[in-house]
Amino acid sequence: MDIPKIKLATGEEVTLPRPNMKMWRMVAEYDDKDKSDWSFIKLMDEHSKLVAQMFGVNVDDIDPADVIPCYMKGATYVINIANEKLQQLPKNAEAEEAE
Repeated sequence: MDIPKIKLATGEEVTLPRPNMKMWRMVAEYDDKDKSDWSFIKLMDEHSKLVAQMFGVNVDDIDPADVIPCYMKGATYVINIANEKLQQLPKNAEAEEAE
């Protein structure tokens, strides 16, 4: 799985750091929000804030054209990393721990 990168308006390229639980929670909570009544401006603003947090960059350095693609790539990567590890658990791990 390729690690997402973002090229800032300054020309600097930043690689998404290894996701931690805080990052996973931010992405999961954001994805669960009902965005159906959001304007395009609010959607771009909120996406750019999350992208800035995920990549550890200043929101004002993000190229507007990169906001949605970087969010999609970053969020997919963060969720897939967690799912990849969960699939490695034994199928009855919870049942065995309860005994």
